[in-house]
Amino acid sequence: MGFIGNYIRNLGSVAVGRQPTRPLMFSYYITHRCNLNCTYCCDGDGKRFKEDPTEELTTDQACRLLSILRRAGDTIDITGGEPMLRDDLEAVIEHARSVGFRTVLNTKGIGLADRPSLMDHCDVLVLSLDTLNPERLATLLGRPVDRANEVLAALDYAIARKDETQTKLVLSVVATPDNLDDVREVLELTAKHSLGFQLSPEIVGTAVNPALLECERYRTLVDDTIAQKRRRKGVLGVPAYLEGIKDFRPFRCHPLLMPVIRPDGRMYYPCLEWKRAEVDLLEAGDYYRALRTAREKFGEIPACRDCCHIFCHMALSLLQRHPVAAIGELKHWRI
Repeated sequence: MGFIGNYIRNLGSVAVGRQPTRPLMFSYYITHRCNLNCTYCCDGDGKRFKEDPTEELTTDQACRLLSILRRAGDTIDITGGEPMLRDDLEAVIEHARSVGFRTVLNTKGIGLADRPSLMDHCDVLVLSLDTLNPERLATLLGRPVDRANEVLAALDYAIARKDETQTKLVLSVVATPDNLDDVREVLELTAKHSLGFQLSPEIVGTAVNPALLECERYRTLVDDTIAQKRRRKGVLGVPAYLEGIKDFRPFRCHPLLMPVIRPDGRMYYPCLEWKRAEVDLLEAGDYYRALRTAREKFGEIPACRDCCHIFCHMALSLLQRHPVAAIGELKHWRI
C-alpha cells in the first residue's frame, strides 16, 4: 500500500474519531551516532541521540527491515544521529529504492561531495541548516567553524547537483530564540534556488522552548513563512500547521502516521517521545503484526494535545486531518 492509498483509508478512521494506523511514511533512525553536538538536539527525553548508544543493524538486516516495512508503506525517511556515519548508507538507500520506496535522507551533509551516489538514490534530500553564517552555525553545531563550513559546502554541492540527479532538496530549519534572523536568510535562499523549506520551533524535551511562546519576532517569522508559501512552491506544511506553530495551538496527534524505528530495528510505540520500544520488527516479520503486539503490551495511544509542535508529528497529523489542504500541498513537493 502506498501513501495515497493509506491516506484515503485513514480518512475513515479520522471521520469516526479513531486513531489512523496506516503509515504515510516510516522514519528509520539508522544510527544514534553523531559527530556534532547541536544545541537543540533532543530525543524527547532531554538527551542528545548520541547520548543513547544503541546497537545498529547490519547492512543485510537493515535491508531486510526495509523490505518488511515496504509492505505497509512506500516512503522511508532515513535519519539519525548522523546517517552519513554509516559506511553502508549507499547500499541501504539503494535497496530501499529497489523495493519501491520513495527515499528521504535527513542529514547535515558533511562529506556529501565525497559520496556522490547518495544523491543518485535519494528522491528527497533534507539538509538540516539553521543559519548561513559560519560562525553562528559553528555555535549551533557545537563544533569549530571549519566543521560549519563543511555543512555549507554540502549545501553548495547539493544545489549544484539537484537538477542532474532529480533530487528534491529541502532545507530543514529549527527556529530558536537566537537564530530567527538567520532562519529568514535560509528562507530567502530557498526562494532564490527553488528549494523546499521546512520550519520547526525548537523543542526542549517534548515542549516548545518557553522563550518562543511570547516572542513577537518568532511570530513575525512564521507570518513571513506563510506569505512565502502563498507566493511560491516549496514551503512545506499545510496552512493549519504553520498557523499552529505560530500560536502553539493544541492539535490531535496521530503518531502512527510516521512510525519510528530505532537503530536496532525495534519500533517505538506510539512514538519516539514515549520511549517504549520493545517490539522487534525483524522478529515480527510484518509491520502490522508488530503494531498489534505493541498495542497489546502498551494499550491504546494516549491523547497528547499540547506538545511536540514539531514538523514530523504535527505537520503529518494536520495533513491527514485537512484533506482539501493536502491536495494543495502536492504542488509544494514539485520543487
